[in-house]
Amino acid sequence: MVTRVLDLAILLLLAAAILMPRPDVKIKPALPPDPAMRQRVAELQTQLLATPGNVAATLELADVFMDMRHPDWALASLAGALDAHSDDHRLHHLASLALADHFEPAYAYAEAQRALALCEAGSSVACGEAEHGRLDLLKSTLERIKNMDMRRDPNSAKKALIEGLRLTFIPQKAAEKPRKKDTSAPKPGNNPSTHP
Repeated sequence: MVTRVLDLAILLLLAAAILMPRPDVKIKPALPPDPAMRQRVAELQTQLLATPGNVAATLELADVFMDMRHPDWALASLAGALDAHSDDHRLHHLASLALADHFEPAYAYAEAQRALALCEAGSSVACGEAEHGRLDLLKSTLERIKNMDMRRDPNSAKKALIEGLRLTFIPQKAAEKPRKKDTSAPKPGNNPSTHP
C-alpha cells in the first residue's frame, strides 16, 4: 500500500514537472487584446470558411496577420485564394512578402516574379503604375538575397537588402517666406490720406 502511494506521488510530481511551463517562459496571446480586431479576424475567417476563394477577405486577413507578425498564418490564409485565383497579382505580392518575412527568399523571389509578370501581362485586377513600381522594387530587392540563407546569416541578407534599396534623401521644397509687413508708423507729412 505504501509503495503504491509513493509510486502515485512520484508519478504526479513527474507529470507536474513535465506539464508545467518553465519559469522563464512568457506566455503571450496569439491575437492582440483588442476585441474589435479579434472580432474582425473571426468574421474574415468565417467568410473564408464559407467561400474559400474570397479574394477581398483573404487579402484583408493576410494583411492583418502580417501586421501581427504572423507570416505563416498569412500564407495559410492565402492558400485557398491562390488556388482559385492564380491570375491575381495582389495574392502573389502578399505571398511574396509573407515568404520573405518567413525567411524563405527563394520562394519569395519566385512569387514576386509571378506578381510582376501578371501585373505586366494582364492580371485579373488592374495593376497601376505605382503598384508596378512596388512590385519591380520588391523583385529586384529579393533577387539580391534569393540564394542566401537568411536564418544562418541574417546580417549579410540585411546588408544586401539595404544596398539594394539605395536609400535616398529627397529634400522638400522650401516654403515661401512670408513677407514682412511694414509696422512702422507713417510720417505725418507723407500720408496722402491726411491732405485736404
